[in-house]
Amino acid sequence: MPDHPAVPRTRTSRRRFLSLSAGVAAATASLSLAPSRALAAVQGTNSRWAVTSDPALWQQAWSRRFTNVLPNPLAAAGIYKPTVGASDYTIGAGQATANVLGVPGITTTIWGYANQETGPTFPGRTLQASKGVPITVHWVNRLVNASGQALPHILPIDQTMTIQTPTTGVPLAVHHHGSGSAAEFDGGPDQWATPLRRQTGPGINGNAVQVGTAEAITFLYDNNQEASLHWYHDHAESLTGVNVQAGLAGLYVVRDANEKALQTLWKIPAAQHEIGLVLQDRTFDAQGQFVYSANPANSPTPLPGNFPANSPSHMPEVFGDVILVNGKAWPSLSVEPRPYRLRILNGSDSRFFTLKNSAPTWVPMHVVGTDLGFLNNPVAVGAAGLTIAPGERYDVVIDFSWALLVGNTVDLVNSAATPFPLGGPPSAGTAAVMRFKVGLLANIFVPKSIMSTLHTLRGSNGTAALAASAGDTATTPVRRILLGEGTDEYGRINPMLGVYDPTGAKNLGTQGFNDPATETPKLGSTEVWEFWNTTVDAHPVHLHLVKFRIKNRQAFTGTIQSTAMRNGWTGVQLQPGATLSGAAVAPAATENGWKDTVICPPGQVTRIVMAFDRPGKFVYHCHILSHEDHDMMRWYQVV
Repeated sequence: MPDHPAVPRTRTSRRRFLSLSAGVAAATASLSLAPSRALAAVQGTNSRWAVTSDPALWQQAWSRRFTNVLPNPLAAAGIYKPTVGASDYTIGAGQATANVLGVPGITTTIWGYANQETGPTFPGRTLQASKGVPITVHWVNRLVNASGQALPHILPIDQTMTIQTPTTGVPLAVHHHGSGSAAEFDGGPDQWATPLRRQTGPGINGNAVQVGTAEAITFLYDNNQEASLHWYHDHAESLTGVNVQAGLAGLYVVRDANEKALQTLWKIPAAQHEIGLVLQDRTFDAQGQFVYSANPANSPTPLPGNFPANSPSHMPEVFGDVILVNGKAWPSLSVEPRPYRLRILNGSDSRFFTLKNSAPTWVPMHVVGTDLGFLNNPVAVGAAGLTIAPGERYDVVIDFSWALLVGNTVDLVNSAATPFPLGGPPSAGTAAVMRFKVGLLANIFVPKSIMSTLHTLRGSNGTAALAASAGDTATTPVRRILLGEGTDEYGRINPMLGVYDPTGAKNLGTQGFNDPATETPKLGSTEVWEFWNTTVDAHPVHLHLVKFRIKNRQAFTGTIQSTAMRNGWTGVQLQPGATLSGAAVAPAATENGWKDTVICPPGQVTRIVMAFDRPGKFVYHCHILSHEDHDMMRWYQVV
């Protein structure tokens, strides 16, 4: 059956991972301090909220598990072709229906991306590029009906959250996650356009290109990165969660000479033996439509009287009870008895996955790459499995060539706690991910790759080996970022980012998204950023623009204090004198490569090292979409 609604966690138990200061009176923000804000004009389908799927429909879908056939977004049919020439694409977002659950007679309204070859698909088709070869993409918001009128959102819209207030339809902002593109092509939260570009956000600098009867936002991606799996998804301010939940995401893959050499030498699988896996969770109503956790009665109970009547409410996290892979509920894939390369993205709102094979448990699984490139050598996945947070990608090889597997099945299963890592175990429905059916005849014309931890994946073909150290020195500047939880003007939990200064001189505590940037690295500099997590949740922190290495993690203890924020919310400060405990722990071997998203566990300092090679304004944020929407996202400025 579906996951049951979790027992609501009170604000005090949820907010306080570290000790709360007993000697200092909490600075409680008065509602009179809250800034006056016009309510968002974006309209949604506000009846579509629920914590669990309709039980009868869920059971029908569950009874058909592993019968949906998995589509491969890395197959030729799943890859966009250029619209003009060899490198010019026009891709539009629109509304369509799709067979998601596999239940006869049930289709789901989705928002997806389309080009000249096909209507909107969920997920969007894959953009494929070569290292160092730029492509141009004209992104068009086509969320209109046949008469050109803007469509309402297919999910509920919290009218209290969107600070920017478009009035001509749902705004979209497409972010190429993993890209090192210039700031004007980043697709950040203020780079949005409403349908047919009737309005644009303040981050759009006028780079319009006419496409038919609609205007596009045109972005240039220079692809100056090594072979790696990226993705593109909506990033509009305060609407990222609902827009991605509606279906607005897809894969973006970069290829290079080193990857080609590894495939030619049969060190990694290629062609039809390379499969993309987009992992997501969703909740459905009785008609098979997406629904969203947005009930004001749960956020918390009760909301104060000044909360707008009949408005859905933002929730701290959103978890679905149906697992989708490439837009299909609990699908299956028929495979040959040979190694397969799985390019895995966790595209969920809030759910972590800890992936491993079901019996037979000895099916070998190796990680060969992280978010932004290969590891030096393959790393075997142990019995505990591979944990992948929202926004992270892993490049994995599973070997189905063991003789006893022929004619059998191997299930990919999930054991991650919800919320991660201190929540409860997944239900049966969210522990099952997909099934591999080892039944295809081996293609004798295609040699099998042979996976070994001794394989060299980096160090030749233009791809440098990664040093054992993360690349900092004793003089590398250090920034300390606070991860904390406060409450907004309605008393709702909201995780936030801020500044921790152990000297107390600039110990600013949590900051709002639109507060002035406090991180201003110099162009060409290298810095260490430390993320001090005072919350009960692990947060996958994503930085736009940069790639980084994880240096280490270390436990700490300290005292947090409530503080009044300039926007009228109640925030927190980590008081000077927090104490590190135990030795710093190096990253797991499976994550010791180039990253753009890092898991920051509760009660720990997570340290990363990175260089800043482009000027401009970018964001960093938690990639739990519900967290980044409200309000765990901050600007930083490379100067």
